[in-house]
Amino acid sequence: MPGRLAVALAIIVFLAVLAGLGAISGNLTFFATNGHPEPTAEARYRKVISRDFGTLEPLNAGLDACNIGGTRQGCYAASNRMIDALNSLLRDLNTTYVPSRYVDGNDAVRHAVQLLLDGFHSRNSGLAANDNASFVRGNDELKQGNSDLSRAWRHFPADARPVP
Repeated sequence: MPGRLAVALAIIVFLAVLAGLGAISGNLTFFATNGHPEPTAEARYRKVISRDFGTLEPLNAGLDACNIGGTRQGCYAASNRMIDALNSLLRDLNTTYVPSRYVDGNDAVRHAVQLLLDGFHSRNSGLAANDNASFVRGNDELKQGNSDLSRAWRHFPADARPVP
């Protein structure tokens, strides 16, 4: 047992000497921020988010057709337009490099967008089949997806958070 302790201590001393000589270096900020700043990649990612969410904004107005006084066909068509835009957003996120500090936020956004897609599909399924349970389930999924999306932005670093 004393031999193992001596070996362990020797390894610790060796690593301490290497660190002191600069052979081992690191930045604790990397661990605290869950990555390192990548200004160019982060700007590119923010541009994609801004552009894609910008296309969603005008589509939201069309979703009024799903409220009281709207039409079934109008709601179905507006939901399909939103499905197309959300699929485009996911495709863009799939083909855009995700900077290391954005990984958690990107995962949270993707999860929320998938919930929104599920909600629009369920709601349209309910409309097409005259199935109120599917329609209501879709609305519940949409509510959860919107809630998750609003929380997703907190997973990005505060100093470089994308603005949808």
